[in-house]
This record gives sequence, structure tokens and C-alpha cells, in this order.
Amino acid sequence: MQNDYDDATRLLTEAKDQFESIEDQLGSSQCLRSLGDISRVQNRYHDAKHLLTEAKNHFESIGDQLGSAQCLQSLGNIFRMQDEYDAAKHLLTEARIQFESIGSQLCSAQCLRSLGNICKMQDQYNMAKHLLTQAKAQFELIGDQLGSAQCLQGLGEIAMMQNEYNAAKKLLKDAEIQFNKTGSQLGPARCLQSLGDISRMQDEYEDAKDMLTTAKIQFELIGDQLGSAQCLRSLGNIFMMQEKYDDAKHLLTEAKIQFESIGSQLGSAQCILSLGNISRMESKYDYAKQMLTEAKIQFESIGSQLGSAQCLQTLGDISMIQDKYDVAKHLLTEAQIQFESIGSQLGSAQCLQRLDHISRKQALNMIMTNTSRVKEGKPNLNQLEAV
Repeated sequence: MQNDYDDATRLLTEAKDQFESIEDQLGSSQCLRSLGDISRVQNRYHDAKHLLTEAKNHFESIGDQLGSAQCLQSLGNIFRMQDEYDAAKHLLTEARIQFESIGSQLCSAQCLRSLGNICKMQDQYNMAKHLLTQAKAQFELIGDQLGSAQCLQGLGEIAMMQNEYNAAKKLLKDAEIQFNKTGSQLGPARCLQSLGDISRMQDEYEDAKDMLTTAKIQFELIGDQLGSAQCLRSLGNIFMMQEKYDDAKHLLTEAKIQFESIGSQLGSAQCILSLGNISRMESKYDYAKQMLTEAKIQFESIGSQLGSAQCLQTLGDISMIQDKYDVAKHLLTEAQIQFESIGSQLGSAQCLQRLDHISRKQALNMIMTNTSRVKEGKPNLNQLEAV
């Protein structure tokens, strides 16, 4: 795969030089855009941004709206991959408007799908479902099976995040069938990854390991560093749940390094959260609090309410274990509100359960304290008789 990219880069660079030698701005701009897209799929985002911005400027100078819009779309997707969601939304919305003005239904649908995926990553599930369903309908209207399958995949991931596992499995399997019909390697790998994550969430660890390991190999074969890192993270989380902490820490640290190398703040923050949870389970509370606070800051910087709520919940758990009940109540109440606002019933219920436990514990402590005071205040009968 890498050799294919190298060959394509060499040929496009040669073509660009030839177009420039005959002052063909359109041809030169198209080569620049293609070079930028190659850098994008290789996760070389800095180079990709530079090339695509240059191409966009060239397209605008010759009045090519389609070329300009395609560059905007690619730039928006880069910002999306880097978890810079506000910038991504702005670029993709602008690109979509341009595509619609020139009648490009395919590209308009692609922008809708990307906007839906951003809402999904920001835990805005209702809006994400609306946009992905709308994009899916557009793809089907123009007979684009790949686009339709990608929307199904996104809808399946949302169902998974909302703990609707049966619905998620059906959507992901339907998407996998469609991907296979189109010959897509990336699509089936992503579906397998999500199905592995569902098995992990349902405590079917051996099945989950098999699926995630297979997906990781597939991602590596096609050069998808993000997918590979996500599988590593999920495998690390499985070992954490199985209390194999050394293996878990090794995998999660490796995943974190991969996420950071491609600029994925979300992936890095999720690894830090898991490492913080391991420290909590190992009773290393100060270290756990440090990591969870760091993860929470990262989640908040990219607008991930789910990640922030999970950090608050775990910080609350630590305070509860340390008998710091007032602090725990504050953290868990804040987490519960955040979970509720994004429709996470499981997270909300877990926080409410912990808050109830704290209330019972505080009530019991109060009864024991009052009983102790009564005993201390009761006169000694022998002393009374002596008087």
C-alpha cells in the first residue's frame, strides 16, 4: 500500500511540474489537490493542509468552484480527524453550500455524512442520526452503495454508543454486506472493529479479542493508523476488565503514542482515561486523579461530553472510596447531568446508583455517630450507686 502511495506521489509531482511548465493552472491545481489527499489518507495532516490550501487558492484564482469546494471538503475532514470540530463544521458546511450551488449531489451527501459523524463524536446523537439518515437517502438516490454503507456504519456506531446493541449489530452487519459488494477494504474492517467493541461491552471478551485483532491486522494492511490504534485501545480495555493490568497498560500506552503521532486528541484522551481507571483499580489514587484530570481537560477541549462525564464519574468514585463524600456527590451529580444531556442512560443510572450509595453510607455514619454520643452521655450505674 505504501509503495502505491509513493508511486502515485512521484507521478503526480512529475505531472504537476509538466503542467506548470506549460502554464496549465487547472492541471497543476488538480495535481496539488491529489497530492494533498494522499497526504491526508497517510495521516500526514500538516503536509496535507499546506497542499490543499495552496490548491484551493489556485482553483479560486481560475474560478473553479468544484475544485475549491473539494479542497474545502478535504480540509474539513482533516480537522475532523484531528478532533477540531468547530473548524471542521465550518469548512464542511461551506463546502456543502458550494457543492449544492453547482449541483453536485454526491459531494453534498459526503459533506452531510461528515457533519453527521462530527455530531456523533460530540455525542449529539439525535442530530447525528438526522444528518446521517439524510445523507444515506441522498446516496441511495444517486446509487452510491459505498456512501450508503458508510452512513449505515455511522448509525450502527451511534446505536452502540447508546447501548442499543441488537440494533447496532444489525446496522453494522448490513453495512458490512454493502461494503463487501463495493470491494471496500476499510469499511468491513471498521464494521468488524465496532462489532468487536460491542462484544467487549457485552463482556464477551474472547470473541471481542478475535474480532479486534483481525480488524487491527486489516487496518495495518491498508495503512490505517487510526483504526489500528483504536483496536489497540479496545484490546487494552479488555485486558483491563480481565484485571491483566500490565498487559492493559502496555497496549494502552502503545495506542496513546499512535494516536498522538497522527494528532488524534480524542484517542489520546480515551487512553489516558483508561490508564487512570487502571491506577484507580490498583489503588494508586493520586496518580489516577492526575491522569483523569488531564483526560478531562483534553475531552473538554474537543467538546467530548461523554469523555468528560466518564472522567467526572471516575473521579467521583475515587472520592467515594476515600470517604470524601461531599466531593464525590458534587462530581457524580455533575457527571450524571452530563450523561443525561447526551442521552447516556447507562452512565446516568450508574451515577444515580453511586449517589444513592453515598446517601445511605452518610445516613448510616450519622446513626452510628449519634449512637456513640448517646453511649458516651449515659451515666455509669456503679458511679450512681457510689453516690
